[in-house]
Amino acid sequence: MIEVGKNYTLVMLELTDAGYDKGSIGVTVTGREGNLIEVNGCEVINTASPLFHSLIDTEGQKAHFAKLHSDFEASLKGD
Repeated sequence: MIEVGKNYTLVMLELTDAGYDKGSIGVTVTGREGNLIEVNGCEVINTASPLFHSLIDTEGQKAHFAKLHSDFEASLKGD
């Protein structure tokens, strides 16, 4: 779920001389209506666009991997 006011990493496909590649930038979602999200208060991204790749919840991802690491370390100790 995309939350207004939350920071994300926006990943879009970009056309380069070598073909399509992924480019990413940190953004803050400032508005949302259907498939459209407003980022940084000035740019609208269509999440249904074929060039839209993903919107990554960076903090959520860090928390998820920290928990996986903690669980793994606990399993090594036999807890």
